[in-house]
Amino acid sequence: MLTRLALRHGRPALRSSFCRNLSAASTAGDGAATERRWADPSADSNSPAKLVKRKVAIVGGYMGTGYHGLQMNDDVETIEDELRRAILQAGAMRESNFEDLGKIDWSRSSRTDKGVHAGCIVFSGKLLIDEKNKVDPTSGRVNGLTEALNAALPENIRVFSCTRVNKRFSARKNCVLREYEYFMPLSFLEDSLIGSEAEDVDTDEAVAEFCRALRRYQGVHDFHNFTRSRSYFYKMHANRKKYNHQNRRNESEVEAHTDDAIEEAEDIDEKEGESAVDDYSAESSQFEDEEELTRKLLPRHRRSIYSCSGSLVPDFCGKPYLRVHIVGQAFLLNQIRCMVGGALAVATKGMSRVEFDAALLTNRIVRVPIAPAEGLVLLGSSFGGKLHTVSLYEDPNTALAQERKDLVHRILLNHREDEEMTRFREEVIYTEVARSWDMEEKMDRWRAYLERCYEANERLDEDELSAVLYELDQSKLATKNKNQSYVEQNRVQLTEKGRQGALLPKQFTTKLCVRYSVAPGIFTSDLRRAVTRHLKAGKIPLDADEDQIMAYIDRYGPQDLAKEGRKLRLSIRT
Repeated sequence: MLTRLALRHGRPALRSSFCRNLSAASTAGDGAATERRWADPSADSNSPAKLVKRKVAIVGGYMGTGYHGLQMNDDVETIEDELRRAILQAGAMRESNFEDLGKIDWSRSSRTDKGVHAGCIVFSGKLLIDEKNKVDPTSGRVNGLTEALNAALPENIRVFSCTRVNKRFSARKNCVLREYEYFMPLSFLEDSLIGSEAEDVDTDEAVAEFCRALRRYQGVHDFHNFTRSRSYFYKMHANRKKYNHQNRRNESEVEAHTDDAIEEAEDIDEKEGESAVDDYSAESSQFEDEEELTRKLLPRHRRSIYSCSGSLVPDFCGKPYLRVHIVGQAFLLNQIRCMVGGALAVATKGMSRVEFDAALLTNRIVRVPIAPAEGLVLLGSSFGGKLHTVSLYEDPNTALAQERKDLVHRILLNHREDEEMTRFREEVIYTEVARSWDMEEKMDRWRAYLERCYEANERLDEDELSAVLYELDQSKLATKNKNQSYVEQNRVQLTEKGRQGALLPKQFTTKLCVRYSVAPGIFTSDLRRAVTRHLKAGKIPLDADEDQIMAYIDRYGPQDLAKEGRKLRLSIRT
């Protein structure tokens, strides 16, 4: 996977020229000491700073206009191209590592494609730093590195902090939540009205319907209709089955192939944005299975959405805009834009509520329009996991993670750095978002694309879809009752016979995160622990269902319950 970060073919000439210039400048002055002035401003050729390779987390932001996405790609300029040049120029990376960032264990919390902006993104890698003299012992900040990187970066790419972190930290693997926002001019919603019913649509009601549809995405769903990476996943799934059945005796070979396939699939995940050029063309991969009625569901399409909401911003750079705010664990290719497009289709009556629910809840193939990339902004990330050593901000998990004495916990943004990041987002990114929403030349093509999506859905039988949705509701209810009976049986056996079993409903942690707007981590674990204790003690009835447990948490207070769970955790540890 990381080998993709290496430059190939047309890029070595650019790389060699850049390094020759840098080497020449270094040789003309004080040699290596000139290249690494950020490490020690008072350094001279006789006493160069001692730099060591240590894991550093970089918090940055960028305006995606003019770049072909975040990750390096052949013969095109990307954000990471600029960033690695700045790291090399600052002397925080050896020239031998420039071509392949895998050598420094490089990672990023999210990935964006062409034209998509990031108000906040986290990178991690093993950089050369003066750990003895330049790392703040309290905050972990690498003094001078932020300024050195910004001096070498263009104004549309900024670094807000550089922090020494635990060597096992990975910006990608330790990221548990990703936060996006999407801005759309209100006039774009109005211009997307198509058909005979368009004249009867009230704008205020359309906005309300748009926001209602967005809230439907919250929870765990199969988003097979809300992505363009389906064909890859089905091919990967088929190959995995083929290898698993082909040679059961050579399990190591099968396992290695499976792991490679998973890594390749994860390369497809979390990429949002992408150029709108192909989205509205007749050859779009969105219509690749046009003759099919159903699609086989794959586990990789199931995604958790912790928050999804919409609001009207009366004055966004001088005009009314719709703002979409989405928080999820990880996203499929173009998933967010499909989610926005689906809500837009319902709001403008291009898609009925039944069709929308069928797209989200069933295996029926429903054409969901992909909203333009112009309004998408990566807003932030949350970190956690079993080895919770990093927080972007101070959050409910931070104080709990800091209790560990064997590991140092770092907070990547303080108040001043957060203000700088907010100012960059509002003054640079939001201004560019508003400027880029000039759809006058693209509007005819956009409307033609919408019409094709809606025409493709004309083959759907709403009565049949309604029946499928009803059966699905009944099946879910039966499953819920079955799971509830199983949980209640476990609770009874625990009190009567001391047997241990699952006492809480399935996906209970996800629902805690959605309800209380927290990232999964130590806080939710403590909360679960306390709820379990209250069930055992009879404070919560043994036959309490999920809604009743949530109501109990509301009355008791999630913070107070989590504190009880923390005491239990600490008592067990000691």
